[in-house]
Amino acid sequence: MNEAMKIKNIEKAMEPLGISIKENFVYGYTEPGLLSSLTYGAFSSFVDMEHFLLIFIKEEVVLVGLTLMGDFSDSYIRIPRKDIELFHAKKGLIQYKLQLKIKDEKKITIKANKIIAAAKWQKANLAFLNTVHWYQ
Repeated sequence: MNEAMKIKNIEKAMEPLGISIKENFVYGYTEPGLLSSLTYGAFSSFVDMEHFLLIFIKEEVVLVGLTLMGDFSDSYIRIPRKDIELFHAKKGLIQYKLQLKIKDEKKITIKANKIIAAAKWQKANLAFLNTVHWYQ
């Protein structure tokens, strides 16, 4: 439980993918859509919410799937920078709203809370990525 919230576990999980991590990753999630909210009501976040580690590298953005319990789900997507048509990071009071538009795909919005109790690194990593303009 919460294995993806510990830096050593993240480093170990990224080794086979050849991805080096320092301050270049954050935890994020997508919210359930309107249809899920109408169908499942209060349970929609358990059914349709997706959780990720987002790793920003100069050449690509990697989305690593997480379970609801904060463990790695063995799924990931590598998105080359050349395939990203739009990236926008909006800083809010308690979270960042990250919008990503990939060629021939719909735009996705990922939210990243500034503070997470189980992930002490989140706030510092968000601040770092914001200062380097998310490697754009």
